[in-house]
Amino acid sequence: MTARSPDGDPLTMPASLLTRLFRAIGPRSLRVRLMGVVLASLALPLVGALYVFDQQLDDRLDAASELALHLTDDGVERQRDLIGEARNLLGVLSMVPAIRDATFENTDACVATLAPMPRQHRWTTGVWLTDANGLIICDTTGPGAGISLREREYFQRALDTKDVVVSDFIVGKRSLKPLIIVARPILENGEVKRMMGVAVDLTWLTDLVKVIKQPDARVMVLDRKGVIVARQPDPEGWLGRNVSDLPHVQRMLKERHGSFDTPSADGRGRLWGFQHSVETNTVFAVGIPTEPIKAEAQRDLFQGLILLGLAAIVSVAALWALLRASVLRWVWELGNTATRIGTGGGGALIEAERAPHEFRVVSHAFNDMSQRLKQRELELRGAMEEARAGSRAKEEFLATMSHEIRTPMNGVIGFAEMLLETPLTAEQRRYASQVRDAGRSLLTVINDVLDLSKLEAGRLDLVSVPFRLDDLADRCVAIVRLTAEHKGLELHTSIASTARGFVMGDPDRVRQILLNLLGNAVKFTDRGSVRLTVKSVDNGQGDRRCTFTVTDTGIGVPEDRQRDLFQRFNQLERGRGGTGLGLAICRRLVELMGGEIGMESQPGVGSSFWFALPLPPAGNAVIQMDGSAPSAPHRDRVSRRILLAEDLEMNRDLAIAMLSKAGHQVDSVNDGAAAVAAVQENHYDIVLMDVQMPVMDGLEAARRIRALPGPVARIPILALSAGVLAVEVERCAQAGMNAHLAKPLEKNKLLDVIALWTAQADAGAPTTSPGDQKDPPATQLVAHT
Repeated sequence: MTARSPDGDPLTMPASLLTRLFRAIGPRSLRVRLMGVVLASLALPLVGALYVFDQQLDDRLDAASELALHLTDDGVERQRDLIGEARNLLGVLSMVPAIRDATFENTDACVATLAPMPRQHRWTTGVWLTDANGLIICDTTGPGAGISLREREYFQRALDTKDVVVSDFIVGKRSLKPLIIVARPILENGEVKRMMGVAVDLTWLTDLVKVIKQPDARVMVLDRKGVIVARQPDPEGWLGRNVSDLPHVQRMLKERHGSFDTPSADGRGRLWGFQHSVETNTVFAVGIPTEPIKAEAQRDLFQGLILLGLAAIVSVAALWALLRASVLRWVWELGNTATRIGTGGGGALIEAERAPHEFRVVSHAFNDMSQRLKQRELELRGAMEEARAGSRAKEEFLATMSHEIRTPMNGVIGFAEMLLETPLTAEQRRYASQVRDAGRSLLTVINDVLDLSKLEAGRLDLVSVPFRLDDLADRCVAIVRLTAEHKGLELHTSIASTARGFVMGDPDRVRQILLNLLGNAVKFTDRGSVRLTVKSVDNGQGDRRCTFTVTDTGIGVPEDRQRDLFQRFNQLERGRGGTGLGLAICRRLVELMGGEIGMESQPGVGSSFWFALPLPPAGNAVIQMDGSAPSAPHRDRVSRRILLAEDLEMNRDLAIAMLSKAGHQVDSVNDGAAAVAAVQENHYDIVLMDVQMPVMDGLEAARRIRALPGPVARIPILALSAGVLAVEVERCAQAGMNAHLAKPLEKNKLLDVIALWTAQADAGAPTTSPGDQKDPPATQLVAHT
């Protein structure tokens, strides 16, 4: 059920509060574990209490069983005693003349003698005297009323035996109560003249019930057929009922003596003790209810558990207070101090002088560790500053080296290409080509070193844009096709249908990896063929994994060299050129993009290099490409008036030569200040700005041009720089330049970019002005690869 505010909005508990609550009551919480130990320690007394309860219940049931047996023994013995007293009484009365001489006509003396008997002997209900035919002459109530006892079994037995007999339990004809009759014949000359009898009452059974002190207790007498001849109390009126079909009654009739616990006929559980009476041929049984015994034991258990619970609460509270003061408090202090250290509070100490000895030992060790961590932190900070200084020095060195090498290489490669466009002899063309190729090789070394430096520093940023996978593969193959054909190699491409179409990824880095593998395959293959295979597998959940495989019939790679081939500065054959960095860079790029790269090779047969990248389908992202800026190639090159700001004469002459041969009008200046003055004096379609110049550098010059009033502030400005690091390109963008062209300049790229930005300026597309927009323009870096 969600709680709601008065406005009806649901109230949610902060996630941090839930987290703290779970930590406080979770199974890993120290307080919960300590409380578990305390509760576990209380389990032993609880188990002991339950054991004592069970033992007490058994003892009480045993005592009840013993009481039942004792009462049955007592009942049988009492019955035997009463029968003995009845014998004695009859023996005395049989010698009284008033009894011996009594007749039907003279009964007064007999009645007077017998009438006091019930008062003198409470165990009897009466005494009677009959003639030899069983007619009652007199009894304790008066003269006989014509009642005959001759049909009684005990009477016949007394006549036959001429001795004292004891009857079974019978129901008296006058009292209608269960009785035992003790009969004694009075003999004259060996013949029965009279018969006397005394009725033994069973009211004494009530005394046994009183001893038990249980209202549901039962004292019962059964005859040999299982008929109830006596029962105290008998609220159900079962006297005279045959209960021989009951299992516990059958057991009583079968066995002579014993006790057992069983449900009675009324459904109540009782402990029965029983014993056979030889005198009356009956079973004397006493049943003690077990429910009161169990209820009393349960009451004692409940009281004991309450006392134990109260003791447990007091113990838990005391132990909790002790644990909180002696354990948890210092654990919290330790945790808080550790948290302060973790958040930068190195050197934090625990004041634990009042803590228990064990925690003082821990706190001293912790304080020592904290101080060492503070010292180590200071050392690490110093080392980090040194590392940062070294990294900055490395970056500055690489930037300076790249700039200083690219600047003269711009002239070497540029003038070599210009020279190749002039009429030359075959020998001259060969020399010029070698100069150009040597310059390009040196440029490749520089680019590889810069890329590896970015990868190791973690500063190489990837983009995710839509591009056609099959188109990228075809273009890469086209780049190396001319070299392959010069070597007489066959170049094949196999692109699966699932690999055609737009995907999301970094096309420049995929192209860089693929060109490196294709270039190596062509480089190390002297005859045969090179094949590029592109496959794409979709797992059905929108994840696509593209695999590129470059297979050649080249020299192959020995097995002992394969493991080190993707390491830095590892070359298979130095005579074939390269820096030994290409495959190392490929491995880093593939891993950065979440892919895998590997190879299989056999010396003399060929090699197969592959890499797999997760390139998901572009989907709707392809539509967004229609609104992007058009690329520079394939635009009409119109003659433009161009301002060139370049301080080095060699680079200035090269740029002027490239632009002039393309039909452009070029004005040149030597520094940024002159460029700012020139755009104010003359109209130009575009400005080509070197970055590092005397008097005023290109960055400052661009900022000042953007700050000028009027349309001149929107003139396209292209940076011409030997600095190709990302930070250097970003500086150009921040200064307001539209594009960045890396030196050495490539003629076609230079002319295409000029055509792009001048066409946009003619179409009225906004360029860049610091006053017109907050964010710097998306400066285009014309790749040097």
